[in-house]
Amino acid sequence: MHSFINEYQRLVNGVLRWINEDQRLVNGVLRWINEDQRLVNGVLRWINEYQRLVNGVLRWINEYQRLVNGVLRWINEYQRLVNGVLRWINEYQRLIN
Repeated sequence: MHSFINEYQRLVNGVLRWINEDQRLVNGVLRWINEDQRLVNGVLRWINEYQRLVNGVLRWINEYQRLVNGVLRWINEYQRLVNGVLRWINEYQRLIN
């Protein structure tokens, strides 16, 4: 009977060692997943900062485009004024001739 209990205890101890090793393996995998998640989070933060930079550049381009459009409207109005003055000069020349 003592031999049976001794063998049973060895079997239980073997199972407990196997569970312990399995738990160590699971803990290692969980640490690897945690590190991988930290890496992914770092990449996502970098992407977010890059997106903010791109958005800032796009806002600057939009403002620059608005400025250029304003200048072009001013040039267009100036050109209309010059054309009006030239038409007036042309009409004045016709009256003189």
